[in-house]
Amino acid sequence: MRFARLLLTVIVGIFLLAAVLYAIPVVSGALDSSMEVKFDRPDPSIVADYRNGLSQQQRQSYYHLSQGSEILPWILLTAVDVKDPGSSKPFVENLSRFGLLPDPGRDDGLPVGLTVATNPFTFGMDFVGVTCAACHVGELRHDGKAVRVDGAPNMFNLQLFYSEAVEALLALKSDHGKLWDALKRLGRQDWQRYGVAAPFVRPATLVYYGANVLLHRDRLDARLELIDVIRVAQEHRDRDHPTSGFGRLDAFDGTRNFLFTRLRKADAGATFEVNSANLVKLDAAVKFPPLWSRKAMPPEPVEAYRDQPGRFPSVWGFKDYDWIEWTIDTNTVMERNITETLGAGATVVLDPQRTSMFDSSIPVTNMHALEWLAYYLDPPRWPEAAFGAIKPGLAAAGETIFRGRCAGCHEYGSDQRTPAGLIRLRGMRPEDVGTDATAALRISCPVPDTGALSIPPRAYSADDSRLLKDCADVKAGTAFEGASFARTVQAAVDGIKQKAYAAAGLDEKQRRVMEDLDRREKVTWRDTLLDTKAPYGPYAARPLYGIWAAAPFLHNGSVPTLYDLLLLPERRPKTFALGARQYDPIKLGFAVETSCSQQDCLVDTTRTGNGNGGHIWGTDLSESDRMALLEYLKTY
Repeated sequence: MRFARLLLTVIVGIFLLAAVLYAIPVVSGALDSSMEVKFDRPDPSIVADYRNGLSQQQRQSYYHLSQGSEILPWILLTAVDVKDPGSSKPFVENLSRFGLLPDPGRDDGLPVGLTVATNPFTFGMDFVGVTCAACHVGELRHDGKAVRVDGAPNMFNLQLFYSEAVEALLALKSDHGKLWDALKRLGRQDWQRYGVAAPFVRPATLVYYGANVLLHRDRLDARLELIDVIRVAQEHRDRDHPTSGFGRLDAFDGTRNFLFTRLRKADAGATFEVNSANLVKLDAAVKFPPLWSRKAMPPEPVEAYRDQPGRFPSVWGFKDYDWIEWTIDTNTVMERNITETLGAGATVVLDPQRTSMFDSSIPVTNMHALEWLAYYLDPPRWPEAAFGAIKPGLAAAGETIFRGRCAGCHEYGSDQRTPAGLIRLRGMRPEDVGTDATAALRISCPVPDTGALSIPPRAYSADDSRLLKDCADVKAGTAFEGASFARTVQAAVDGIKQKAYAAAGLDEKQRRVMEDLDRREKVTWRDTLLDTKAPYGPYAARPLYGIWAAAPFLHNGSVPTLYDLLLLPERRPKTFALGARQYDPIKLGFAVETSCSQQDCLVDTTRTGNGNGGHIWGTDLSESDRMALLEYLKTY
């Protein structure tokens, strides 16, 4: 009893000391108005509420529903300065510098596409992460007006946002001025939230968070491993272009690094080391694809379809593609979404020595809800009030050209549906379409070390090895056996998915609906580029509904406008900026600028992964026919 009383006295003493010490920045921050954070707000003079399919309530869910990618404490991120030495500017002010859009529906300043939520890996704290809308809500501006289009590609730089956020937090260790600013800003926020109780509440919450950390060491280790991988990956980045840039991301290779560099043998020991053998360079960026369907979904709640497997309205959109991803390498809806959120920062336990192996932060019910919200999105209508009226006669002439020159690849009739109603996408090999092959090549690279995963080997021919000569441990011209990316990612993601299903308490019927298995029959991954038995190659000719709002173009975003895409490759811009939102309503795409002040804003088409060649269809049109075709595409 004496020891217990002594221990309690020490704990209370430490708590009171912490409360007294924290009271200093609380009072200082409360009295210092310069510590107030001013979040971005929409400019009412130019931002239009476009509403292409979602109700206001649906939009808020689409904009902010967590997909489990929360990676940093929100309360701390709102308190720190930017990383720049000597600057006291709050990090969360001007988040538009990363391409994030302010949300007119929020009073707390949280931008479109950011989430603030807790999950099993945040230890009771509200962490900030990204969700679908960060990449799939765009804004186009012209002559002082703008339209915001749900489902359109956004000019978001995810890598820059996360890397600068982490660096801003790390700066607290070495810069006492930034640490004092953060304490004052945090103190001001706590004062506004808790009043005079603030000095006592914050130390108490820290004790609570600390207890959660101690109770879940496996989750802490998983998060620390992810941070180690990010650090090592940053060291291997190209110093001239450390990120994929705005509106683009090497998503699959990023997910590959987050997953496979953490694989290890069952007897590897307790100390974690990044599996550098599996680390790949991020040089295969692709653009954020548009998400919308030709016809709107019926005004029914998502739950109405969960209980009726196979009940799908007749729409023509991305939900109906037989194969998905830019390289059409899988048919699985849920596993596609899981790989996406892993690449965005979701946390997963990958230690084979733990019973919690494959436990993750991913809320599969939220993932399903976000998927279905995207199905409500309509292709955007041309906004005449912002971009000018369509010329009916010119558009009619353009339709004739479209039917004769474009529809054969980009339109799909009922005869292109599977018996279950899926659209059989037309795909081409890189050598046939002529576009940059890097994304297809990188995703075909075998995985050197699969750790404790049991992966049936794939036989690679001598021809395969020549194609994959830039992959790790591949000798050109020599046949070999190895662990294919498709088989390895399927094994890893299936393990994560099954654990997430079990955690959510979903039965087999609910899982089938989430997987769309009544139409897709079974989950399949494939090394598309090497699959000679497949009916087509990795790059699909997708439907073009709303294409005027989907700049930049080609799968890697290497062409800024549709007008440029209809020119021969040698006449297309070789270097142009992404990140700004100025729209060219004549050429249909982003106004071409060849200089910019933001980091990684230039697309250099001479660099690996950025090639703007190929797709020579339509490049022989006369100037008048080219303009007529563009006019018609405004109506499509």
